[in-house]
Amino acid sequence: MKKLFSLALLTMMMVTGKTFAQSSMLATLSHEGEITTYYGATAYRDAVNAAAHGDIITLSSGSFAAVNITKALTIRGAGMAIDTVAKTYPTILAGDFSIQIPDSISQRLTMEGIYNNQNITVKGTLKNATFLKDRFKSIFYGSLSDTKMNNLTFIHCRISEGLQLPNNSSASCVNCYITAPWSNSSTSSNFEFTNCVIRFNSYDTYTGSPSGVKSSLYQNCVIYNTDNANSPIPASCTAYYCVGRTASGSNLFSNQTNITNWNLGSTAYSNLFKTSSDGNYNDNETFELADAAKTKYIGADGKQVGMYGGDLPFTATPTNPQITKCNVAAKSTADGKLSVDIEVSAAE
Repeated sequence: MKKLFSLALLTMMMVTGKTFAQSSMLATLSHEGEITTYYGATAYRDAVNAAAHGDIITLSSGSFAAVNITKALTIRGAGMAIDTVAKTYPTILAGDFSIQIPDSISQRLTMEGIYNNQNITVKGTLKNATFLKDRFKSIFYGSLSDTKMNNLTFIHCRISEGLQLPNNSSASCVNCYITAPWSNSSTSSNFEFTNCVIRFNSYDTYTGSPSGVKSSLYQNCVIYNTDNANSPIPASCTAYYCVGRTASGSNLFSNQTNITNWNLGSTAYSNLFKTSSDGNYNDNETFELADAAKTKYIGADGKQVGMYGGDLPFTATPTNPQITKCNVAAKSTADGKLSVDIEVSAAE
């Protein structure tokens, strides 16, 4: 599949001397070993319409109009950000879209390397979905009466405004940046955060009654609250080796019985993050720990806490290969051979 995708991408290159340019956006659809390529502004929509459950859609860089997802697909983009080292640009799904996949389907939804700055609404039952190296604005549920989000996994994702769970739902976040996680039920829904940076804009997002983040687990996380409220993380949650910072200076961990966490009060963000001075989210901010913080706040695994710690340090580079260089000779040799130099980049 990876080799076929590379060949499909090469067909879209406009060769001039030793450089190349992609002439238009494209989407490739892999269905039962057969690959179909779609071109232009409607490429993503056309691929989704033609796809069946379990198919793989691979998108080039560019901005594609978002479409509602009703099939359990694997959707792979070129990345969530501009990568100046790999020389790649993001795949943008522009506009709101919903996810509504029949509960009877055994395949699962996977999205990787996608940038979206609008609202994503989950309807019906979404189970076992994986979101990898995506940048989303917000993920909400459609209605409490018919929406469940079971065993969702977010790895190396950045969510800028909100991640909400309905009743009887669960989500695991690994090496992510999450703004305002929240669940409607304090007893039937829960999060598990591992090596995440988590921003709460209001104490209601984690101490509201009955809503908020309760019955959840924080491990090796950096947690900060920009609100002046004094409420700590509820006793129904467990936090291990986490760093807490609050605008009010209160102790986020006063309800925790273990002593592995660090309470920073209202210490300056510049003492916590390498470049951020106000803790606010923006796409250019890395949320890397300051050098002193990297060696001071160490988890049980002996590695720094936060997004860049643990066994899966954050990186925005997609796992699916991306062509980052293609030098093609201006003409073939005397024996009819054409020299092509291709460089491919992918995260491990």
